[in-house]
Amino acid sequence: MRCHLAWVDLAGQYINCTQEYAALCGQSVESMTGLYVNELHSCQSLSLLDSAFSTARKEGHADLQLALFDAHTLYDCRLLWMEVAQHFVLYIERAVKQPLLYEQLLSATNDTPVPLFKVALNAQISSAIKSGKQVALLKLGLERFQWIQDSLGDVASEVIVEEVASRLLSTLREGDILFRVNDDAFVIQLSNLDEAESAVSIAHRLIQQLSYGIRIDQRELHLTASVGVALAPLQASDAAGLLGAASQALKALQNSETSGVRLYDPLRQRKAMSINDLAQLIEPDYHSIELAYRPVYGARSHRIEAAQLVPLLRGVPCVGDEEHLLTQLLEGGDSGWHTYLSWIFNQLEAPLQQLSQHKGFQGVVVRIPPYVLELPSFMEFMTTRLTLSECVRNNVLLEVAAVETRDHEGILFDLEALGFGIVLGGLTDYLPPMQQLKELEPRLLKLDAALVQAMEADVKQRYQLEKLADMAADLGISLAADGVQSAGQRMQLSHQGVEYMQGDYFGSLLSIDLLFEQLLLENI
Repeated sequence: MRCHLAWVDLAGQYINCTQEYAALCGQSVESMTGLYVNELHSCQSLSLLDSAFSTARKEGHADLQLALFDAHTLYDCRLLWMEVAQHFVLYIERAVKQPLLYEQLLSATNDTPVPLFKVALNAQISSAIKSGKQVALLKLGLERFQWIQDSLGDVASEVIVEEVASRLLSTLREGDILFRVNDDAFVIQLSNLDEAESAVSIAHRLIQQLSYGIRIDQRELHLTASVGVALAPLQASDAAGLLGAASQALKALQNSETSGVRLYDPLRQRKAMSINDLAQLIEPDYHSIELAYRPVYGARSHRIEAAQLVPLLRGVPCVGDEEHLLTQLLEGGDSGWHTYLSWIFNQLEAPLQQLSQHKGFQGVVVRIPPYVLELPSFMEFMTTRLTLSECVRNNVLLEVAAVETRDHEGILFDLEALGFGIVLGGLTDYLPPMQQLKELEPRLLKLDAALVQAMEADVKQRYQLEKLADMAADLGISLAADGVQSAGQRMQLSHQGVEYMQGDYFGSLLSIDLLFEQLLLENI
């Protein structure tokens, strides 16, 4: 189950926390920093916390259960003492003895009365209309669940469903209700909302909650989910209409063969683009760029050992076929990319300071597009105009296309001399000579996602994979694979000697806070 995290110094002062933890305190992350625990929690909780702080310093950790934020909700708490950093890490999860699963029929038939679910929901909608609030219905569908049932059986599938329900409940607010409607779908009822954005935000958090692997029978499974969102009275006037709208939103999302969150749109058409929107597409707008991280798992350790940086432009990952979106945003010569790279490295400074403290974490992979590497001023910018700390240089792996070794070998050597590690991707299109790889000594050779997807059905691609694996083994260079989407691919790649893997099979993209949480939980 996902936990909410906070960092506390020896004086009992909050020095950092996740956004979710701050929300439980009724604060923002910024306002939490610098506050003391005795300013936020009840006297009863403080006495237990004081004792836990003392125990943690002696034994390394302390466990307790308390009503940390209100008198009605209990939290399981663990306090870890970080000797090296001289601070505590407090992580909590809502105490749930047994998942609250409602087995209910949500659609009436000619032979049965309208279910109580709809009666209660209609009453909620009527109350919302009077108070000027909104009621939201979220329909969440698990993907690849049929494969899980076929592979592991019904008993294991039920264990997984209960774990999913427990994780979802840990994210919901008091008063929100979770319903299980069939094997692979849940309905979540949210009340007392002011706007649609609140429901969409909760839906995103529910998906993030499922991004962590579930271990069962010595196997680790990674689930993905899609969520359709609808609100009443904004988009529907009664329970039947609200359920139908949420179902349509989920179905539209699944038909598009993408996962994520979709808000029901009755018109099914996009709004006209305004002049401001057009201007943002032309001019670089860093407020519209977010940074996410795709975990890179070790095939032997079954842990996160690195992370791939993924820029998101208005929620769209700028990788693969969508990388051109970033190019469009930063058109305008060298200066646009220089500004962008400076911004990227500046954003990585603080996270890398913390990530480097995790044992076994090897760094963040940052892709440099070919057209950036070819800029005449690129190396001059990297060597003289870009000021980076040693931590950033030692923990950033620059990924470039393998074909770039033909014309830019000298640049790659210069980047290594600056302290960066080199990752060569796109090995299916071009294979550098053995002697060149021996001299360059890249940290990783990365198999292209297209090769990973084709290897199961194409004999030539499997032969190419074997050839690359043998070459990497001969050179003593680690081999990584991108685009892993199934347990079969993971097993086959592992047998071929691939040491690192990333892809949708291992879960969705993570925010930096979620990456910190996952690394911390893996070390417990």
